[in-house]
Amino acid sequence: MKLLDSQNAPGCLHSNTAKFILIFILVLLFLIPIKLIDSIIADRKYYQREAIASIIQPMGGSPEIEGMVVAVPYKQTSESVDSKGNKKIQVSTKYILFAPDTYNLDITVNPYNLTRGIFKVPVFNGKANVTSFFERPNFSHYEIAEKDINLGGAILIFGVSKTKNLTATPNLLLNGKPLSMSPVKYESVSPFTNSVYYDLADVSFDHGLSLTGEINFQGGENIEIRPIGTDNTITMTSNWNSPSFSGGWLPNERNITKDGFTAKWNIAGLSTVYSKSWRAGERFNAESVDVSFIVPVDAYRKTERSIKYALLFLIIPFIALLISEIFSKKRVHPIQYCLIGIADVIFYLLLLSISEHLSFDLTYLICAVCVSLSTLFYATAIFKKIKWGALLSCIQLMSYIFLYGTVQAEDYALLIGSLGMFTVVVMLMFITRKIDWYSLNSKDPE
Repeated sequence: MKLLDSQNAPGCLHSNTAKFILIFILVLLFLIPIKLIDSIIADRKYYQREAIASIIQPMGGSPEIEGMVVAVPYKQTSESVDSKGNKKIQVSTKYILFAPDTYNLDITVNPYNLTRGIFKVPVFNGKANVTSFFERPNFSHYEIAEKDINLGGAILIFGVSKTKNLTATPNLLLNGKPLSMSPVKYESVSPFTNSVYYDLADVSFDHGLSLTGEINFQGGENIEIRPIGTDNTITMTSNWNSPSFSGGWLPNERNITKDGFTAKWNIAGLSTVYSKSWRAGERFNAESVDVSFIVPVDAYRKTERSIKYALLFLIIPFIALLISEIFSKKRVHPIQYCLIGIADVIFYLLLLSISEHLSFDLTYLICAVCVSLSTLFYATAIFKKIKWGALLSCIQLMSYIFLYGTVQAEDYALLIGSLGMFTVVVMLMFITRKIDWYSLNSKDPE
């Protein structure tokens, strides 16, 4: 390509003011494809969520172990008077629910990845060993006559978010004897989303109820455990080395290694919404212990964060190209500015597409090196000297290094970005401090 001679070029190209205006317009124009790439990221994230749902939903989704209660029926007698003045006596069956005094869960979770297309989804199988104790039910606060209480009709209710999460019927032992499931569902009695019911017809309450058992479950992404007892102890062991702890309580003890993690929660019933006992029909908006099995690197999230700084990294190459043009006294055509800008835009598209198949760090290295090398060769051809190509390529590579640090440091991204922009401005002020901008527009060769 033949470069425009500074003496014969059109008048608009002799004005560096016009070049700044051109750069401003180009930056605004290139924000359009950047926005399109941002929308592509949103589409890919949507497809990822669809893939996750298509795998997790058949397994019951994310499980929540909601706890267990003992429901004891009693007779409630009420009188009413009809229109003729006759008294009517109605007898109905109501229930009082009792939470366990101690509630211990020892949970083992074994996650693994399933794939749908190019997407990996963490799912898991798990086992919870439960140990709990119920004291003899106390009805003194409800003013219920002892003759109206039917301990022989008591039931044990185990709650779970979805019964599809259970891979086997929970095997529960009460005072050392296996419990049999009830053929009747007491949905109006249960305080849980979904429940499994066990008969306690032949059980003695004299010395309390000691319950043990095993619960096998499956699910994906995260698991929630609701503390329901007066004293709750939850321990969890897994071979997953990147858990996320959240919910209403964080673990009192945790140990995370490359081979997995262990965590323990000690939760007092006073910090939960549950009381020792309550009448059936009451619902509680209860908090849970939440453990997520997250994928350590989310390429979409990091690519999305890098695009937020696209404006800055479009301006830097253009300004560097303009300054090189001024000092080298070589005219650069607007099309050449456009090609440099297109390379910067394609960087984000490459980052998005390749990171779906390789790790984000390796993808970023490949994209940054490729775009910087293309700038090196192209700028060298424009200015006929390798030093200008090397200068522009180094500036671009340093920009990508800075962007990588910003993307990685999530908590300090705003601070690093602000300091970076300020540094760029200061460097431009220093480099251009001796330029007489008015004389640059003069037609005098000197």
